Amino acid sequence: RRLGVLRDSYTYRTLSSRGRARMDRVIPLLLDAAAAAPQPDITLIRLLDLIEQIARRTAYLALLGENPVVLAQLVRLCAASPWITDLLARQPLLLDELIDPRSLYAPLDRAALERELWSALETVAADDLEQQMEALRHFKQSNVLRVAAADVMDVMPLMVVSDHLTEIAEVVLAAVLKLAAGHLTRRRPGAQHPLDHGFAIVAYGKLGGIELGYGSDLDLVFLHAADRDADLAQQYARLAQRIIHRLGAHTPAGILYEVDLRLRPSGSSGLLVSSLSAFE
Repeated sequence: RRLGVLRDSYTYRTLSSRGRARMDRVIPLLLDAAAAAPQPDITLIRLLDLIEQIARRTAYLALLGENPVVLAQLVRLCAASPWITDLLARQPLLLDELIDPRSLYAPLDRAALERELWSALETVAADDLEQQMEALRHFKQSNVLRVAAADVMDVMPLMVVSDHLTEIAEVVLAAVLKLAAGHLTRRRPGAQHPLDHGFAIVAYGKLGGIELGYGSDLDLVFLHAADRDADLAQQYARLAQRIIHRLGAHTPAGILYEVDLRLRPSGSSGLLVSSLSAFE
């Protein structure tokens, strides 16, 4: 019945002849692979839901039909995790990560994360905010996928999973801070660089406790050291606003992180950025 629904669906009927040929090739391969999964019916339903989401991008159907390694990893992950299935359905670009199982199940350490992120960002123009945000989101999603894949396949213990998720968030935060500060300086030629006088992002909650989960938000507090400089204090407030925007803005690739600022000293009604003396 489920296969019949897909065959009669608007998605399938409106595919090009090439797209239909690619799907016709992929479906039997998925059936065969799902049959060998521990829960074949559940696995197949997840796979068909994913295929229906990505079918209009027929290059991904071709990837699955022509690359047995990618198809095998997809079935393995969908069998193990509805969360990973949903992530891949929403962001099919991540299917490219399934090409090499050696890297898929081997999350990067902090130094490698930093190298990968800045290598991607260096290809983006300094004033292209939209592409910077896309690069940040793809970096986060691809690396969270690696952690999740290693997690569901029991390659690493739960405590190490939260360590990796925390490191990904910290690397993203550091990059967002640097990019936002650079953008602010370019908009105000001759102004002091906002990071020259001391600015801190303090993590509370699960991020601060190195216990970040897949859906955790970031509990953050912003501090600055310019106690007696009203102009710099205002600049730090602008910097914090830009950081929050970059983290929480909705794009085709989703958002980076939900941010919760209610743990700052005065709660939701207080200043966005506190001076160090006021915080004490």
